[in-house]
Formats: sequence, C-alpha cells, structure tokens
Amino acid sequence: MLASISAVALDSPTNHAPRRILVESAMDAMEKYTGVERGYRRAHPRGLVCRGSFVATPAVRELSVAEHFQGGAVPVLVRLSNAAGSPRAPDHVSSTGQVLGLAVRFELPSGKVASWAAVNLPSFLARTPDDFVRLTTALKPSWFGKPNLLRILFYLLSRPSAFPAFWATVTMRAPASFAEVRFNGIHTYVLVDAKGGRHPFRYHWAPRAMAAKLSRTHVNTLPQQYLLQELRSRLTAGAQQWDLVLHFPEPGDPLDDATRRWPDERRTVLAGTLTVDRVDDDQRAREPLVFDPTGVVPGIELSGDPLLGFRAEVYGESHHRRTHEAREREAPPDMGQ
Repeated sequence: MLASISAVALDSPTNHAPRRILVESAMDAMEKYTGVERGYRRAHPRGLVCRGSFVATPAVRELSVAEHFQGGAVPVLVRLSNAAGSPRAPDHVSSTGQVLGLAVRFELPSGKVASWAAVNLPSFLARTPDDFVRLTTALKPSWFGKPNLLRILFYLLSRPSAFPAFWATVTMRAPASFAEVRFNGIHTYVLVDAKGGRHPFRYHWAPRAMAAKLSRTHVNTLPQQYLLQELRSRLTAGAQQWDLVLHFPEPGDPLDDATRRWPDERRTVLAGTLTVDRVDDDQRAREPLVFDPTGVVPGIELSGDPLLGFRAEVYGESHHRRTHEAREREAPPDMGQ
C-alpha cells in the first residue's frame, strides 16, 4: 500500500528546486523506491486498456462547450490499473486493497483527444511539488527495508490535510472488481459555457455495479493479482458502466488544494455515462499512450492547482524513459502483452 503512495512521490535534495530538477527527481525516486521495472510506466504499470463510449447528458451541455459534452456517443479508451510501481505488484496485501486508477481517453469528432485520470482515493497526499519532496523523504525505507513510521508521522503532522488520503490508503478494503470501484478526479477543473461563463468543478466516476462486500477470509483466498482477469471475465459477460458526476463548490471551498475534499452535500450534476464493453485487441500498441490529467479541450480549463501542470510534466518524462528502454521481463500474462 505504501508503495502505491510512493509511486507518485518525488525526491529532491532541496525545496523549491527548478521544475526540471523536480520532474527528474520524481522519476529517480520512483525507480529507486517503488519496484519500477525498465520499459514500464513509473506508476500504474499494471493495467488493461479497454474500449467503449461516453454519452453526455443535456445538463452538462448547458455548462460547457467541450466536444464530448455535446451529446452523442464518443468513443473512448479506458485504462484500469494498479497504481504501484511494479507490473507484478499484488492487488491486495492480506485483506487490504491497493490504490487503483481509471484513466479515460476521449476520441473526439474533430480528431482531437481529451484525457483524464482518476484514482480510488478521496483526496491526495500532497498539495504542491515541494510537498511531494517531503512525502518521498518520509517514505524512504529504514535499514530494515520497511517504511519509517516516525518520518511518515512527522510529514502528516506538518501537513495535516494529507491525513484523510493517507488513512484511506492504509485502510482500503480490496474490491471484488474494478467495475465496483468509485474513482475520483481529485483536482479542480473549470467548465466554460457558450456565453463564457466559468464553473469550477471536481468529478468522480460512480460505478453502476453494486459493490460486493468481501470478507477478510474471502479476500485472503484470492490470487495476489486477480483484478485484471476478473475484469476480462466480467466484460465477456456484459458491458460495465460508470456515471460521471460533477461537484460544484461553495465560497470557501479550496480550488487549488487536492488534499482537501469538498463536503459531500455540495451541488452535483450527472454529466454522462461511461460504458466499457470490451478489452482492446492490441494491448502492446496501446501501452505507449499517456493518459494526461491535463488533457483538456476548449470548454474545460485547468484550475490553479499547482500539481496539475506538474503531473503532466512527470507523465511526459515517464513516457520518455520507458519508451527508450528495453524491458528486462515481459508483462504478466493477464496484461495481454
């Protein structure tokens, strides 16, 4: 579980370092601490790309001129993944689950592409790139190869807003299926309507499938890696769906701090439905794709969240490194590569 946290953490000798140094330090930290293998993504390497469609609701059309919010089925590629650094990471440790991801690539009628990336955490563990640096330092293993709990505690005391995400990470229950998981976009974005009106929002993907309540005993009987094969089997039986739900803030809600979750009672709008109906036939061809959370098109803009642009640069560096490396080992069979 802690490996999933450090899979997105940074390491740097100084605070407020130049952006390029921080990006390279992020990659170096992932390679050093999270079991990264050459030729694979530095985070979320264990995943499966699926195909499907997204259909927006009329309600969101009034809030944004974005192409994929205008109605009609938009083809999508959807990658579901385990966030840990290694493609061989387990999907559960005892009965505790792992951080998981759902990334979407919208293939728009104009030929453009939009992309988003969400995780099954309620909020994030750091607000700024410098916080990433401190978090990685806290997660460096001790001489005994285990995380140093005192360092982690010190980080949480200095960044108390990160505690909810940390607690969600270490107490997460293993799900029966990707199809039963809620995925949160974490960051704030801005919708732009036809009159130029701007509407800050956050989003989550709500599963249509009812979540099964697995006992600890049942989870412990599951293979260490089971979620991708379960997803394959489930899609053979039928399509799976998630609803896109947008959340809108009230005055005082943070727009630039991914560690602070907005209250559940905030106004929401059902923006559309994502349908995943099959596994893509060529996983190897899809593996180079980058599911950039800043991949917006006119009608959606980025907020002032300092992590959004930084994440895009980190994704780019990860892509550069992995596409210039030869893999030492082939991917696990159920990744289909």
